[in-house]
Amino acid sequence: MRTSRLMSAAARPSSWLVVVALLVVAAPSALRAQDALPPEARQFDFWVGEWDVNLRMLQDDLTWRDSVQAEAHIYPVLGGKAVLELWDSPSIKGFSLRHYDPAKQAWVLWLNWPSQNRSGSGSLEGTFRHGRGNFYSSSDQPDGSRSISRYSFNDITADSLRWDDAYSKDGGRTWTNNWIMEFSRTAARPELPPAGGELHTFDDGARCDLEQFRRYEFLSGRWEGHVQPGGQDATVPATLTGYRVLGGCVVLAFLRYEVDGVPHEVFHQLTWNTTAGRYELLLLDDAPSTPVRRMFSAADSDELRFESHRDDPGDRFKLHIDDSGQGFEYRMQRLESDGDAWVDELRASLREP
Repeated sequence: MRTSRLMSAAARPSSWLVVVALLVVAAPSALRAQDALPPEARQFDFWVGEWDVNLRMLQDDLTWRDSVQAEAHIYPVLGGKAVLELWDSPSIKGFSLRHYDPAKQAWVLWLNWPSQNRSGSGSLEGTFRHGRGNFYSSSDQPDGSRSISRYSFNDITADSLRWDDAYSKDGGRTWTNNWIMEFSRTAARPELPPAGGELHTFDDGARCDLEQFRRYEFLSGRWEGHVQPGGQDATVPATLTGYRVLGGCVVLAFLRYEVDGVPHEVFHQLTWNTTAGRYELLLLDDAPSTPVRRMFSAADSDELRFESHRDDPGDRFKLHIDDSGQGFEYRMQRLESDGDAWVDELRASLREP
C-alpha cells in the first residue's frame, strides 16, 4: 500500500476535506505531459486566447439576429494537455474543460453553464476532421424520443472562428440549429492570477447564493504545503490555487508540485450539482492518458465525500474520510465485488501563506 503525506506548520481543518481528493490522483508521470501527448491533443491550441463573442439566435422566420455580446477566455492547463474555457456575458456564463483521450481516440468536453442556483456538469465527445470539430451527446426526452446534440467548431483562422449548435430527434438524419457564436480574437493568451481569488465570470457571486455553494469557497486563494506523491520516498513542496467563477456557482483549483525537476499539475472543478442534489468534483491530472474523473458526494449528505464510478463496474473508487482525533485520514479505496482493497492513503493539510 502506497502512502502519501502533505504537511505544514499550520493547518485549517475545514480545508482538508477536498484537498486530498486532488492528491490521491497526483502520482507523477515519467515525462512532462506535453512531451508525451499525441499530436491530436494540440488540435484545440488555436482557441487559446481572449475573444469577443457575438452570439446569434435563430428567429421564427429562419433569419439570424445578434442576441448577446460576450467575452471568452481560453487557458491552456495541465502542461498543454487540456484547455479551460470561461465564457461570460451579463446573462449567460459558462465553463468547459476539454482534453484528448487516447483510449477513446476522441476529445472529451466537460461543460457547466449554470443558471440561477442551478449547476452541474455534462459531457460531449468528438473529433476534428478536415478543419472542423464535431462533438456529440445524446439524452432521452420525456416523450420517449432520443435527442442528439452536436457542437461544431469551423471557419477557424488565427483571429476568428465560428461555433454553432444543432439538435436532431431522428437519429441524425436532420438537424436544427439554434445558436451561432462568432469569436474575434482580442489577446493571444490569458493568464491565471497566481494568488487565486475571483476570476473571469465571477462578477458579484449572486448567480448561485444558496448555502451549499458557499461550503467549498474556502479553497479560493493560494495554499502552500508539502505532498509525498505515490511511489516517492520524500515530500515535495506543493501549492493549491483556487478561483471563484461562474457567479459563485463553482470553484476551480490547481494543485502544483515538482518531482525531480519535472512539474506536475492537477485540476479540479467543484460545485453543488442541483439536479443530483450532491456535491460534484471533476478531476484531471497531467498524465497524458488519464481521463477526467467525475466524483459525487454521498446522497442526502452535506459532507464533502466523493465517489467515482467508471464505465467498468469493477473499477469503482471511493474517497473515505476518518477523523482519528489527530487530523483527518484520507484513503482512496478500490471497491471490488468480493470485498474492499485499499490502493492509496495519506494524511494531509494545507495552510494559507
